[in-house]
Amino acid sequence: MKEITKTTEIVTITGYNEKGNGTFLHNGTLFEIGGVVEKDVLEVELNPKNREAKLIRIKEKSNYRVKPKCPIFDICGGCQIQHMNYAHQLEYKKRLVEELFKKTFKKNYPLNPCLGMDNPFFYRNKNQMVFANDPKLKIISGFYKEGTHKVINFDNCYLQDDVTNKIVATIKDIMIKLRLSAYNEDRETGLIRHVLVKRSFTLNETMVVLVTKTEIFPGRNNFMKMLLARHPGITTVIQNINSKDTSAVLGNKEIVLHGKGYITDTLGGYQFKISSQSFYQINPKQTEVLYSTALKLANLSKTDVLLDAYSGVGTIGIFASSLVDKVISVELEKSAYLDAIQNAKLNKIKNIHFFNDDATKFLVNMAKRKEKVDVIIMDPPRSGSTLQFLNAVLMIKPKKIVYISCNPYTLVEDLQTLIKEYEISSIQPVDMFPQTNHIENIVLLQKK
Repeated sequence: MKEITKTTEIVTITGYNEKGNGTFLHNGTLFEIGGVVEKDVLEVELNPKNREAKLIRIKEKSNYRVKPKCPIFDICGGCQIQHMNYAHQLEYKKRLVEELFKKTFKKNYPLNPCLGMDNPFFYRNKNQMVFANDPKLKIISGFYKEGTHKVINFDNCYLQDDVTNKIVATIKDIMIKLRLSAYNEDRETGLIRHVLVKRSFTLNETMVVLVTKTEIFPGRNNFMKMLLARHPGITTVIQNINSKDTSAVLGNKEIVLHGKGYITDTLGGYQFKISSQSFYQINPKQTEVLYSTALKLANLSKTDVLLDAYSGVGTIGIFASSLVDKVISVELEKSAYLDAIQNAKLNKIKNIHFFNDDATKFLVNMAKRKEKVDVIIMDPPRSGSTLQFLNAVLMIKPKKIVYISCNPYTLVEDLQTLIKEYEISSIQPVDMFPQTNHIENIVLLQKK
């Protein structure tokens, strides 16, 4: 059997794949390599058998390359593209969407420039930290190293705001002082599994969720006294009990230890109640950009009936309520549905009808009853929608569909069904997650 010989070559990065890894062609074979930037000139070791490229050194740095702010960028899985300058990040994301649409539909669709941020750091209003025991530091917290369950310890994340970073550091300190252990998933021992911090930047409210293995929390009163003494601005603290051997962060049972158990945020002049369990966009500044752009594309009229599918806590339906005659809001997750009702009351909105139901089931039943709506706005999870949902949309025949997607790959899958009867008239990428390879898109479809 002929032995495959590894070779050392000088190569230039010419593009990216969906993971944000740099790509280059060598002798007709496409290779990928992480942590590099387009136009970097590299010395690499190539293994043609498995198409692997190992970086030896960067021979010439690209003008698109910047020094990452985060000292642990190379090992933390939280960011993927912090080594690109921000203008290039936006171009990379636009190009990724452009190439995906062209490959899928074999035609060029109009694609607008990706809408970015003035400051693409410290934007997250929700932060989820995993805790672990450590022989030297005793307690560590951070994110998992990419592709592993090894916790990378840090005290300062450049996507989180300063308040969150300081609260997490305080919790580590209190755990050490009170001799509280972090949960060990292999042994299924220990107390604190995760800490979730949610922030309202506009009202400066803060929720802290302590996810514990058991309801029994030794030293809980002392823990709370120490936490609130150092952070008196915390609005509410919740103990969430997750006793299951699961990758899910939150359990079903909760105990409110301080405050009302929720915080309130304002978005586009509206108020929103946020609980520990309910979905709420993590980048509030870009959420306003996302929703205002989506509604501008929808070009709604006062006589329209709007269906808001996968509606979460009702944000986009509330944004649209003053522009239409009626909004039908559908959300499966019970706590988000209840929050949505409260949010409509908070904002004195009376033309939204809320339904706690599976979006697919709801639309299929609407189609069977031959009910009509003028516009559908859909914002499904990363997994996309379902074929039954999409076929029901085709039966209902709205004039327009606005599809908001956080996953371009499931987006193009779903669009292949919808374009049977609809034309794609606009594609607008929005950078909701700077420094990462995630990209949000708004697609406007109009009836043929």
